[in-house]
Amino acid sequence: MLELAGGPGTLSLAASRAIGAEGNVTCTDFAEPMVEAARQRAAAEGAANTEHRVMDAEAIDLPDGAVDVVLCRMGYMLMADPAQAIRESARVLAPGGRLALAVWSDAQANPWAAIPMRAIMQHLGAAPPPPDAPGLFALADAERLRSLLADAGLSAVRTELLDDVVEYESPEAWLGVTGRLAGPVRALLDNLDDDGRTAISAAVAQASAPFRQDDGRLNVPERMLVASARRE
Repeated sequence: MLELAGGPGTLSLAASRAIGAEGNVTCTDFAEPMVEAARQRAAAEGAANTEHRVMDAEAIDLPDGAVDVVLCRMGYMLMADPAQAIRESARVLAPGGRLALAVWSDAQANPWAAIPMRAIMQHLGAAPPPPDAPGLFALADAERLRSLLADAGLSAVRTELLDDVVEYESPEAWLGVTGRLAGPVRALLDNLDDDGRTAISAAVAQASAPFRQDDGRLNVPERMLVASARRE
């Protein structure tokens, strides 16, 4: 099993537990610090069936048909050329192997990220990015995602929308968590001064009213688009 854009290795650890001694997991990411973090977590858990490598998902350093499963959670939509990354994923799958992925659905269904992002862009006076630019919602169109999988030579393509709700203690906690988890939001926040971050916090607090519960916590919706496909 190969994980692409594995970050700190959470999904690879789950796969490692499921596979056990019957197989192995290769956890990869483009960023060396992420690979090192995943390596340390796996070592602490004693995941002996897992290896960790720095790897470009658009040029996977493995031979054709090398793996049975490719996993990519919240990664393809951030890549410069997701079509190439999916073609590479299909190339390294053995016949009968499967690709499973998750991306974010559209911005309207994901206010947890869309509202902070919009507040930052409005504060900066920046125009929205082009629809096909890498970003959180770049692969939100299920039909486009199915086409990318089919164009890579994969079959038995299935997609599904998964809805959830994220609970935050306060608007400040919402912005803090989103800033840690969503790379594009984090990058923009890091480039703001204190006054800018205060303005963003105020905008997010104002927009939080529809999600506020009686106890003051916030329940903010999120929606994921998941897909699977098989190599013949």
